[in-house]
Amino acid sequence: MVDEQRVQDIEQRLQETEDQIERVKLQQELQEVRSPSLEQFEERFVTHAKEWADRHGITAAAFRAEGVADATLRKAGFPVGAGRGRGGRRTRKQTAPRKARVSAEDVRAAIPSGTFTVNDVVERSGGSLAVARRVVREEVEKGNVTEHGPDQHHSGPGRAPIIFER
Repeated sequence: MVDEQRVQDIEQRLQETEDQIERVKLQQELQEVRSPSLEQFEERFVTHAKEWADRHGITAAAFRAEGVADATLRKAGFPVGAGRGRGGRRTRKQTAPRKARVSAEDVRAAIPSGTFTVNDVVERSGGSLAVARRVVREEVEKGNVTEHGPDQHHSGPGRAPIIFER
């Protein structure tokens, strides 16, 4: 969630200062406020969620239904099965509950301000990769989102993700 009051305060300070160093610092702060890092929230979740969930009787399935990834649940200490494709086979009784359908409008509403990738939209919305790609492409065509090309800092396996900006 973006703190609009903080955005306004930073923008006001940007207008008032002529110090180039201060302006660069404020620009960085503005980017961070407009597009908060999901990593900081994940770190806090991993640190505190399991203990809190145990106290309140909350299961991993409840978090999963709200879009928390299995990998994040595992890091937090929740028992999450290996799933398909990793040697584990699910029987009928072990099948995970179906995810609630996420509409294109829900996906569109999850597009963050600032720079992002399609995977960021998937994580924020809980929607499918296909729907997120389609919605982002529509927003590019409407002129609401700009495509910047492949992430120049990508170093992992596979192709670099495409960076977009709202």
